[in-house]
Amino acid sequence: MIKVMIADDEKVAIDSLKFIIEKNFTDVEIISTARSGREAIEKVEENVPDVLFMDIRMPGINGIEAIREIRSRHKQVVIIVLTAFDQFEFAKEAVNLGVMEYLLKPVNRAKVVEVVNKAINIIRIEKEKWKVELEMKEKLEYMTPILENGFIYSILLFDDNSKELLNYKRLFDIKEDGGTIFTVEIVDEESGGYLDTKIGYSVKSQQFYPYFTDMVKSMCNCIVGPVMLNRVVVFVPTDAEKDEFAGRLEAVSLAETLLQRLTGKLNCGLKIGIGKGYKRFDMLSASYEESLKALRYLQGTGVMHFMDISARNAKGPEYPEYKEKYLLQKVSAGDAAESINAYHCIFDWLAGEYGTQPMKIKNKLLEILFLINHLSWEYEPDEELLRIDFLEEMLPINDLGELRLWCRKRIENIITQINSYRDYKVGRLTKRAKEYIKTNYSKSITLEDVAREINVSPQYLSKLFKEETGENFIDYLTAIRIRIAKNLLESDELSVKEICYSVGYSDPNYFSRIFKRIVGATPTEYKESFLSAQ
Repeated sequence: MIKVMIADDEKVAIDSLKFIIEKNFTDVEIISTARSGREAIEKVEENVPDVLFMDIRMPGINGIEAIREIRSRHKQVVIIVLTAFDQFEFAKEAVNLGVMEYLLKPVNRAKVVEVVNKAINIIRIEKEKWKVELEMKEKLEYMTPILENGFIYSILLFDDNSKELLNYKRLFDIKEDGGTIFTVEIVDEESGGYLDTKIGYSVKSQQFYPYFTDMVKSMCNCIVGPVMLNRVVVFVPTDAEKDEFAGRLEAVSLAETLLQRLTGKLNCGLKIGIGKGYKRFDMLSASYEESLKALRYLQGTGVMHFMDISARNAKGPEYPEYKEKYLLQKVSAGDAAESINAYHCIFDWLAGEYGTQPMKIKNKLLEILFLINHLSWEYEPDEELLRIDFLEEMLPINDLGELRLWCRKRIENIITQINSYRDYKVGRLTKRAKEYIKTNYSKSITLEDVAREINVSPQYLSKLFKEETGENFIDYLTAIRIRIAKNLLESDELSVKEICYSVGYSDPNYFSRIFKRIVGATPTEYKESFLSAQ
C-alpha cells in the first residue's frame, strides 16, 4: 500500500485530491492531511508517507521551507508541489530540493492520476532496488568470511598461489602490495603458555571468534582467517613507504593493544606471534612461518615479533626457508627464471654464513637437490636425471663458484625435463582429442564427450585445445565436417540432405547456413558450381 499525505491550507483542495485518489487507486491510502507547513513537518515525522502533496502558500512556515526541513530528514519521500502561484523562483527552489512535479492549480483529474502513477512507479522501483541491495548485502555478509578464509588458506598452502593472492587483492580492493601476518593462539595461562588439549581450546576459540573478529577489524584494516584448532591467522596490509623498523613498532603496538582489550574476555591466555612485513604478496607465506616461530619462542602469554628473536639471540639473519619453499614451487611450475633467482638467494646466504665450511654448504645443497629430484618423479624424467650418484660429482668440488654453477645446471636440467614432459603430455592429449573427433565427427559429439574419452575436464580440454590448435573445439569440429561435406558434394554421389546427416548435422537448414557462412555459398550452389566447372 502506497501512503500519501496532503498538505494544503484550503480544505476544498484537500477534499478534491482525496476524492480523485481514492476513486482511481485501490493501492493508495491517504494517511494524513495538514493545513500548515509546521503541521506537515510534524505529521511527516509521526508517520512518514511515500508521497507528499505540498502547497507552497500556507500560514506560518511556507511550503518551500517545510519541504527543505522534511527533505533534510526523509530524502526518500516523493514530493509533488501544488500551487496557484506561477513564480520562477519557487519552481527553481522546488527543483533544487528534489521535488518530482511542480503543478499549477487548478489541476484536473487526469493530471493528478498521471502524477500519482508516476510517483507509484518511482517508489516501486526504489523499493525493488533497495530490496536487491539488501539481498546483495546479506549475501556479501555470508560470502565475505568464506572469501577471507580462502585468502588466508592461499597464504598457508605450499602451492604457488601468487596469482590467486593477487586476485584476492583485487577482490578485497587492497591498495598495499604486501603485508604482515599475525598468528593468535589461545593457551592455558596457568601452564605457562602451553595446552594439555588443543581440542578443548578449539571449542573455546570458536566461541570467542566472532568477538575477536569484530575487535581486530575495528582496530585496523585486515583479513581474518578461520579458527584452526586454537589458532587464528590475521593478515594486515603493509604500507610500502614505511621502513622495516617503523612497521615492526606499529605491528607490535597493534598486537599489544589487541591483547589488552581481549584480556578478561577469556578464561585463558593469548599469545600473538608476528612475522616480518613484506612488500610482495608472494612472500606472505614467509611472514606466516615467521609468526609461528615467534609463537614458539614465547614461553608464556604475550606478544613476540620475529625480528625480536634475532635481536635477543644476537645471531645473523636466519636461513631463508621461504626462499627454499619458493624455489620448490617454481621448479614444480617449470619457471626457470624465478627458480634460479631463488636458488641464488639461498646460495648467497649459505656462502655468507658458511664460507669457510664448504661441507655445510654442500650438505644443504644436497638436501635441496634431493627435494627437487623428488618433485621431478611425477613428470617421468629420464633415468639419467633420476640417478642420485650426483653425490660423487658434487663432493670433490671445493670452489664455491664452480659449486654454484654445478647446482644451477642440475636445477635447470630438471626444469627442462619437467617442461618437456608437460609439453609432450599436452601434445599427446590434443592428439587423442583430434583422433576422437576425426573418428566420430559424423555423430552428435560434444566437448564433454571428447573430454570424457581422454579423461580430462571439459574446461581444461577447451583451454588446452585453444592453446594447441589456435581454434576452439566447435570451430575445429565444424571445419572437419565442412571439409568432408565439400568432398562429398564434389563426388555427386549423395544428396545435400544425405551429406548433411553423414557429417553429423541433424537439421539440413542449419547445415546449409553453417556451410554458407564458412564457404561463401550454399551446399547446392557449391555443388552446381563445382560440377559446371568440370
